Amino acid sequence: MWKKIPERTFLLELAKIGGMMFWFLTSTLIAVLSPKVTEPINRILIICLLESISGYLVISLLFAVLTFIKKKFKSKRNFAFFLFPLLFIFSSLWEISNTIFSYLYTNKFMLIETNFLIYSIYFITPIIALTGLYFMINHWLNYKNQKEMTVMATNLANESQLQMLRYQINPHFLFNSLNTIRSMIEADKTIARKMVTELSNFFRYSLSQNNDNDTFENEINAIKNYLEIQKIRFEEKLIIIYDIDEKAYIIKFPFFIVLPLVENAIKYGLQTSKMPLTIKINAHLNEHLEISVQNTGKLVSAPIGEESTKTGTDNIKKRLDLCYSGNYSFSISEKDSWVTAQIIIHNFRKQLSE
Repeated sequence: MWKKIPERTFLLELAKIGGMMFWFLTSTLIAVLSPKVTEPINRILIICLLESISGYLVISLLFAVLTFIKKKFKSKRNFAFFLFPLLFIFSSLWEISNTIFSYLYTNKFMLIETNFLIYSIYFITPIIALTGLYFMINHWLNYKNQKEMTVMATNLANESQLQMLRYQINPHFLFNSLNTIRSMIEADKTIARKMVTELSNFFRYSLSQNNDNDTFENEINAIKNYLEIQKIRFEEKLIIIYDIDEKAYIIKFPFFIVLPLVENAIKYGLQTSKMPLTIKINAHLNEHLEISVQNTGKLVSAPIGEESTKTGTDNIKKRLDLCYSGNYSFSISEKDSWVTAQIIIHNFRKQLSE
């Protein structure tokens, strides 16, 4: 039942009840300690309780009126024009109701010989305090809602960007695979059919993804589908070596972020490496997660007018930044006739434990 109460309503009611409880305790203490009040304590308690109940009703009505006026007048100047007269009107209304309760119950006014101005301040003070609290609660809730909407909008934008970046990768792979299959149809239809099966398995996995993360094992299996097609094509010219920690297979990692590195390793490794082209796929999980794709050959830049490689690496950087902003490194380097593309997610174990 409590979960169905709106947060704004709950907080405002809590503020009113808390304010009236404070009023009840304060007014009771003042009346008990005042030498001018000769009423028995039980009667003082009843009168202060009646005053608190009438105050709760008056302030509830005031809050309803303020909410209506706030919606009706968007301008702060117009709203302020009504605010101060309302405070005096409702404090007077509370004062009148308390006077009536006092006379009905005791046949006399409890605060004897009290100056009217002082008596008005006595009632308007809690009205102003609770009205200020009303605006503080509204302001805080509006700020909170705005912040939640901003976060939601950012998450949706990031999700859309991740989807866009993912779909930029898949067509690139599809075109390369179809070209490979086309080249094999005339040579060996059986092998071509096998390649179609591998491609089908790959895209079945690709289309089954509902979010940007998947287990690293599934990522590697999809890469193996891709590499199986390439090995059929290049035969003994291509050697694949996997060096992956068993514990790395179960981790969640951005979907298809390693594949572009494998694609580039084959594409440019075949151009610059002595045959056979050797590709190593490594993944190690210690305090950090380190993933690398190495190939024999030299580091080369994409030819002028060719954007596929740049698009692939840019996608990797953007997706890593969205998922691990400020907590990753990505590099491509050459050493001793080996080109290494490396991704390091810093403090990955700590992230897993959080």
